[in-house]
Amino acid sequence: MKKGLLSLFFMALVFGSTFAQEADKDTTLVIAENQDAEIAYNRGIENFKNKQLQQAISDFTEAIQHKADFSKAYFNRGSVYVELNRVSEAISDFDMAIQHDASFGNAYYSRGRAKQNSNDNEGALSDFDNAINNGFKEANVYYYRGVIKFQAGQYEDAKADFSLAISADRQHAYAYNDRGSANRKLEKYDDAISDYKMAISIDGKMAFTYNNLGSALRKKENYKEAIDQFTNAIKQKSDYYMAYNNRGSAKYDMKDYEGAIKDFEEAIKIKSDYAYAYNNIGTAKMKLKDYEGAIKAFDKAISIDSNYGYAYMNRGNAKEMLRDAKGACADWNKAAELNVNQASSFAEDCNF
Repeated sequence: MKKGLLSLFFMALVFGSTFAQEADKDTTLVIAENQDAEIAYNRGIENFKNKQLQQAISDFTEAIQHKADFSKAYFNRGSVYVELNRVSEAISDFDMAIQHDASFGNAYYSRGRAKQNSNDNEGALSDFDNAINNGFKEANVYYYRGVIKFQAGQYEDAKADFSLAISADRQHAYAYNDRGSANRKLEKYDDAISDYKMAISIDGKMAFTYNNLGSALRKKENYKEAIDQFTNAIKQKSDYYMAYNNRGSAKYDMKDYEGAIKDFEEAIKIKSDYAYAYNNIGTAKMKLKDYEGAIKAFDKAISIDSNYGYAYMNRGNAKEMLRDAKGACADWNKAAELNVNQASSFAEDCNF
């Protein structure tokens, strides 16, 4: 900070000496204003670093008052607003930063992130593209652009962006994880497994990556290893109900129905309204020929989610096993209404 101020004072002295005979007061005044703007700006940076956010806003505002086209002051005040979750104000400041410096790549990126967090994905994509075109090519601009494309089901394009993020930062664990998920969606399970393992090698505490790895291994029918990875996910996050559910599903695949039920029940202990786990308990109990117990589990799943088509389908199957043809047909018809595969063919055999 001191070095910057010395430079500004030196510039003022040189200009004053050079134009002394012309008494160019206008030039001297502009330099003084810029100096005050820089002082306030630097003070704002220090307060921002020290988490004195309200004071930082005041400092950046003062800098802008001294220098109306101070794009970096607008940018940093916008960044403070992001920290305070004042998103609309942040976007307004990023707008001003870009207005005064149309090549400000980081401002495009930051505005894109703010828009993304406001569910304006189209606007965010445009800003990320502009950030890249203006020289801002850090890993996260590609990563977050890939996230939007992934959410839109554009898995190949998302994968390409995650790869660009990895090229920019070889230690970007999230990019490896998400590229793995894109590969999994594309049914490239070996590539997915490789990416998930790379993510874990960089950051071994990401519970969701172990869970994702387990899911990819299950697709490859490597059930035992999948169970190990779901267990690793639970070790990292003891209340990870989805990992319990997924581990139960892998045990179900291995015909360990009682073990599967225990895991599904653990998931429900954590999340009592987890309809999927109740449905899965029902399917495991069907395998154990506990049809009444299965129906109770399906009842619970449907009470949580009245549009859970597969639970109706499965409950119909359980009722059929108990010779409740009318009840089975009612459930199959409901499943057919909810567009469950095969439900219509089951319902066609009903004569009620």
